[in-house]
Amino acid sequence: MGEHLPIVLIEVVLIFGGVLAFGWWQLREIEVDRRKAAAARDAREKSATPDERGNAAPSAATPAVAAAADAAEEGER
Repeated sequence: MGEHLPIVLIEVVLIFGGVLAFGWWQLREIEVDRRKAAAARDAREKSATPDERGNAAPSAATPAVAAAADAAEEGER
């Protein structure tokens, strides 16, 4: 066993280094994907209309909804 120890140690170091390199590469790819997703999300939000962002103008409500809101306000008075 003693005569094979240097080769075993070299293999352990190579495997450990390979695992570390693979882990670093995966974490780097995750970060790149996050940046791409954030850039795409920002571009999509900038090009979205107010309705798509959920910031619809009050005038966008249907007449029935507006009438119901008015009736509710009158009932509270």
